[in-house]
Order: sequence, then C-alpha cells, then structure tokens
Amino acid sequence: MAKDFQHFRNELDRLRPQVDDPEVVRLLDSLIDQLERQHEETSRKFERLTENLRELDNRILTVENSRVFRVLHKASHTLRAWRSRRGTPRLSESNARAYQLWLERQEHAAPPEQWFRNAGAQMQYQPRFSILLHLDNPRREWLEATIESVLRQSYPEWELCISDDACAEPWVSSYVEQLVSRDPRIHFVRSKQSMGPSSSLNRAMILTSGGYIATLSQHGLLSPHAFCYAAEALQVERFDLLYTDHDYIGVTGSRERPCFKPGWSPELLDASMYLGRFLIVSKSALIRAGEFQSELDDAHLHDLVLRLMEAGSTVFHIPRVLVSEHDVPDPDSRAVEAALVRRKCQAVIEPGPNGSGFRIHRKVLGTPLVSLIICSRNARLLEKCLDSIERKTSYARREIVVVQHSMTGAGDRRMARLLDRSKSRRVTYTGAFNFAAMNNAGIESSNGEIVVFMNDDVGPLDTMWLNALVAQAERPEIGVVGAQLVYPSGLIQHAGIAIGMMDGAGHPHRETAGGGFWNWSFHARNVSAVTGACLAIRREVFEQLNGFDINFPVNYNDVDLCLRAGQAGFEVIYEPAARLEHGECKTRAPGVRWEERELFQARWGELLEKGDPYYSRHLARNREDCSLRDG
Repeated sequence: MAKDFQHFRNELDRLRPQVDDPEVVRLLDSLIDQLERQHEETSRKFERLTENLRELDNRILTVENSRVFRVLHKASHTLRAWRSRRGTPRLSESNARAYQLWLERQEHAAPPEQWFRNAGAQMQYQPRFSILLHLDNPRREWLEATIESVLRQSYPEWELCISDDACAEPWVSSYVEQLVSRDPRIHFVRSKQSMGPSSSLNRAMILTSGGYIATLSQHGLLSPHAFCYAAEALQVERFDLLYTDHDYIGVTGSRERPCFKPGWSPELLDASMYLGRFLIVSKSALIRAGEFQSELDDAHLHDLVLRLMEAGSTVFHIPRVLVSEHDVPDPDSRAVEAALVRRKCQAVIEPGPNGSGFRIHRKVLGTPLVSLIICSRNARLLEKCLDSIERKTSYARREIVVVQHSMTGAGDRRMARLLDRSKSRRVTYTGAFNFAAMNNAGIESSNGEIVVFMNDDVGPLDTMWLNALVAQAERPEIGVVGAQLVYPSGLIQHAGIAIGMMDGAGHPHRETAGGGFWNWSFHARNVSAVTGACLAIRREVFEQLNGFDINFPVNYNDVDLCLRAGQAGFEVIYEPAARLEHGECKTRAPGVRWEERELFQARWGELLEKGDPYYSRHLARNREDCSLRDG
C-alpha cells in the first residue's frame, strides 16, 4: 500500500509542472496535501493496530502459559481421551448427521443440470470416456442403479462397454441386450466361461473408442456430473490418471462414510489402494502399462496404478465425491508385493491398522551412523528421554548429541552429572531459546550420515522406531521423515502437518483418536511437513537446505525446513511405524508469537492460501479435529 501511494504521489509531482492554470495547480497542491495527511493517519492507525494485535497476542500467550490454563487444558485433554474411548458409536452417529447436512449444502450450491451441459458443450477439448463394466453375478437392483447413473451423465461424450463374465443368472445378458438396443453408446460382450476381472476388462477394452478409459464397479453409483468434472480437469493438462473422492451406500440406502483423499501420494499408494475403484486412465497410458494383469485379479486396479506410477504417469485428484459404492473391497497385498519385487526393495508387509491397507517395513540398507540430536535444559526430562532411547531402540549404530541450553545453579550441576555418566556428546548453548539455532549447533558436532532431531520430552514406544525412520530417510528421493507422536493418554499429537490451517500449519487429528472424516493418520503417506519433535533427515539434504532458519526461534522452523525440502524436489513423508510418546511443551512455553507468524505468512503465504495438497479442502482449516468445513 505504501508503494502504491508513493507511486501516485510521484505521478502528481510529475504532472504539476506541466499545468499552467493557477487554479488547477492550487487544486493539485491541495489534493497532494490531503492525500499525505490521510496516508500519515492511515499509517499511524495501522501501526497502532499492529501494536495492539501484538499486545493481544502476548496477553493470550501469558494466559495459555498460566498454571490455571494448563490445569484446565490437561483436564480437557483427559476428558477428550475418555470420550474417544467411550463414545465411538455416538461420534459415528454425529458424523453421519454432519455428512448428510454437508451433502445437502453441496447439492444446494451446485449449478442446475443445464449449466453442466452447456459447460461441457463449450469445452475446447471434449474427450470421450469409455467406461469398462465387469459383471460377475451382480444384484439386479444395484446394477440397474449403476447403469442409470451412467445414463444420467450431463456430459454426453461417453460409451459403456460391458463384459458379462459368464454370469449364472440369465436376466443379466437379457437386461444388457435391451440396453444395447436402446442406446448406441452401450456395447456388450459375453463370455461363456468365467475369465476373472482382469481378462474380462481387457476384453471390454476391445469395444472402446474413447481416448480415456474409466473403471466402474458393477455396484458403483456415479454423480450425474462425474465426467463433466473429469473433462474440465483435462482442459489444463492431458493427465494420464484421474481419481476422485468417494463414499458408501448404507443399509438404509443413504450415503455415508465419505472417503476424502489427499493429492497424489506415492507413499500412501504403497500402503493402501486409496484411489478407489473409479479410475479414469488415458488409453495410451493403460496400453503402455500392459493393461490389466490376470495373475493379480482382485488386486488388478492397485497393480495398474502402481505400474502407471513407476512409468512416470501424470496424476490429478478431482477433490469431489463423484462415486458411491455399496461395499468395501478387502485389502490385497499382492500388487504391493509385486511392486516391491520390481523395485528390488527389501521389505516386510503386514496388515494395516484396523484392517485397512498395509504397513510396509523396509529393511535398512547397510548400517549408516545415526546422530540423535536433543536440545534440553531439563535434566529430569532428558534423563527419562535418554533412558527410554537406551531401553527401546534396537538400531545400534547411533550417537547422541545433547545441546544443553545453559543455566545456573543446581539444575546445571544435575545436567552435568547426567551427561558425564551418559554416552552423549555435550554442546553448550547460551542465549535466548532458539530451537533452530540450537539444532544447527548440534548437527555441527555430530558425525552421522542421518540425523534425527528429537525433543527431550519424547520417548520411543517400540524398539524398531529408529529402523523405520532410517529406512525411509536413506531413500534418495526422500528429504524429511516424521514419526507418529501420541500423548501419554494415547491420543494423537502428530500424524503429519497440514499447511494453511490454524496459525498457518496444523496437526490433523491432534488430541483425537483418529477417525472422523480423515482416514489416513495411521498410514505412511506424503505430507507437506512434519514436526521437529522427531524428524529424520540425511545430513547432505540438511546441508543443502542450509539447516533450520534461525529467524524461526520457536515455531515454524520445522515446517519451513520441510517446505524448502519440497521446493528442492525432495519428498516429505510421515511414517507411523515410528511411534513415540510426546509430552509437548514441557521444555518451552506453548503458543505462537506475532513475529514468527508474520514471517511465516510473508514467506509461504501463497502456498498457505492454496491449502495443503495432502489434506482435503472439504475439512475445516480452523480446527484440527478433521471435521467438515463450514459452508
């Protein structure tokens, strides 16, 4: 604003000598004088507002750090933990009601059908979508609803290619043949003997003429505008693969359990076929990938996407619920096992949490030295932290560097005795608390190829935690790895950081047991950032990024490091197999100060405004409970 004013002021000064009329000159001088007074008053008001906000910020921090507030917060945290353990059915009912209201708002806000038809007709690129439908003894009423959802599409450039895989009921072929006779966009082929889904889909491919192939389950229900949104996405770039959000049809026929998805996340794809069963794939990309593989029937879609990923295919997420399913497919690890073999990756696959997806335990390659860097000024907390590391860490080739925030008196003597009898290296730090500067000093005194920054109020819950972090951090494409941190109550403290929420960066599911409208807090996945309370990074990457920025002494230093890693082309991932307990804020005051918030907004404001690509735009940004966004 100041630059705009100065530019306007300079233009008036430039024009003034060119005016001959004394009256006009007088008016210009009056205008300039008035503008300067108004600008000075506006500047003073802005300075007062800034100072008042800064003072309010400090007062709020004082309240947050008061003993009374901390007691109340602890009591609230205990109550939330109790409700999470005792109130699951009630919370599920509440979520169901909230989703129904959300669907009603979405429907009310959507343009009329004719708008979509006009929009599709005016698109410069109008791709044809060939829908593959494999039939394997479907339920008649569900199949009829599926076909009807295709016929109701507002975008007309589609064709439906149906493959009857030797269905036992004679009504199936009779019903489909009637459809073919009524609509020339519907094609049909029938097998006398069961072929399996992959061979059946490949056979249906022969019938296609479109440039894009869509896979639809025999009981899936499409949104009326699914292909209109897909065509819209392809106007900008001819992506190889499109996927959407989805939900499920309940026993009463109502839509429920939405599956809001993150943007393209290769790490999550290894852990779960999170893209769902409604995929839109470029026909040329599908053919290059080798179509559907019959030896991986029932895992064939997951296998296809993994092979597309390995081929460097471009992917786009349409963040809309465009399909509803009747059933949840069982997880099948064979596609992931085949992918790991192709990549020559040594790993063990286990069932994922709550029967969802998988957990991949990668083997550490070699024995890189790992430096654990812990900043502390509290001997009691540090002793507990060092003891838990010693008892619950199976990875042997490690060193510990303690950055001691110097103090005086008995505390300093107790810290000195603790460090003398421990195997830790000691780095003394003086001055005001600056987490970024302290960790930068710690890494200078370390020797590890991989560095793990840890708070002194963190403790491992599983002996393989460090193996999990190291196995991820040593991968060349990975820049930063974060662990899962939980409170002593068991509630989530950190499961990845989403930018653009809360004070610029928030922790989805913080102080909850998970669930809600976000399904991914217990799966390894790509994220925008992870917390510095337990963060692993290769030394070479840390040095390439010039370490933590000391202009963020308390907050945002970890998020800033992760965002710079992303800018440099590295992936940032969250690894829940590394699970630790975190007290949080036991060694520093909680809260975010004005100066750090303003600097973070100035540096990353454009990214924050766009919202986190690995978090759903349908979820609230002013809360961390993964509830639906208002409005």
